[in-house]
Amino acid sequence: MAYPRKPPRPIQPARQLFPDEDIAFIQGETARLLRERVTLGPWVEQFERLGAASAGTKHGLAVNNCTTALEIILRSIGVGPGDEVVVPPQTFVATAFAVLHAGARPTFCEINPKTHCLDPKSLAATITPKTRAAILVHMGGLVTPDLPEIERVCKARGIALVEDCAHAHGSQKGGRPAGSIGVAGAFSYYATKVLTAGEGGLITTNDDKLAEVLRCYQARGQDLSVHDEEVFIRPGRSCRMTAFSGLCGVTQYKRLDEFVARRNRTAGLYDHALQAGAPAVELLPVPQDTRHSYWKYTMNLPKGVSRLDLQALLAKDYGVPLTWSYWPPVHLMPVMKDLCGGKPGDLPITEDIMSRNVSLPMHAALDDNDATYIADAFVDAFGRMRGAR
Repeated sequence: MAYPRKPPRPIQPARQLFPDEDIAFIQGETARLLRERVTLGPWVEQFERLGAASAGTKHGLAVNNCTTALEIILRSIGVGPGDEVVVPPQTFVATAFAVLHAGARPTFCEINPKTHCLDPKSLAATITPKTRAAILVHMGGLVTPDLPEIERVCKARGIALVEDCAHAHGSQKGGRPAGSIGVAGAFSYYATKVLTAGEGGLITTNDDKLAEVLRCYQARGQDLSVHDEEVFIRPGRSCRMTAFSGLCGVTQYKRLDEFVARRNRTAGLYDHALQAGAPAVELLPVPQDTRHSYWKYTMNLPKGVSRLDLQALLAKDYGVPLTWSYWPPVHLMPVMKDLCGGKPGDLPITEDIMSRNVSLPMHAALDDNDATYIADAFVDAFGRMRGAR
């Protein structure tokens, strides 16, 4: 294939996918919702059941977004003022915001360069007597192979493990689905995620008592055991999911296996091309016992290759968008520097890796032709950057 050239159709880095038959179904049901109930209701209840079943948990609780889901989980396990919660810097800033909204202070530990998830040794070193929980972000959709050691550290130090599953719909390790591993999991349904409801969040847990507290917060702190009047026992706030989001989410859950299979197919084509044509790029290995949702297909560039220049070259000469997730690291975001005192050099491994990682386009609407073109274009552009061509 001769380069430079343009792709056969425009390529987006991420996008939602609602097949035509699902759009027609949603349109038909929306008219019914507008005549009946637009908040909570049967579609949200079905969404909760499907989400819990996918995560392999007894309970699923729908809320307005994943940030709220994380905050409610932390509040429900007793996290509050004076407490600390360990957060990886390779995540959306909302993970740390949830800790702040719960009244606690986020602390930050290194990530493993080969997983982009929590490093267990750094986690152990970051825990203090004030630490009440650690948030494990399944970065990009990977349930880290370090999971057994992370669980061991949390258990030994007596802290709760909370899962940020924003990227991990359908992910699992050793038969354990994301969302069933910690005390609770929080999923996101924003437009760029593996599944979308426009907006929305879901909490999953197997803990019956915790689920009761979570339901209370879901209802603004209302005592749900009192049926004849509204009595509030916790300082909650509005976090309801709309019926329309529930409806969209239900149609998406019915496509979950199809979407994840398509993403894995694309990732396999990328792997094959990059291993052969760009061996200097470090790919992130996926163990055989792991099902990766591939919210992102991420890799580490070698030192000395400018991702900004590579991004510009791919866009200009090939029509391929190259992106990266989250920069600067959360601990170096201005708001976190002000509130938590973070400074460059605090987490040198994470800061280095986050300055060099890039992601190829990944979504369920890509077909084999798209994936082959993208991979070949990256190999060609990377070779030009390295002076090989």
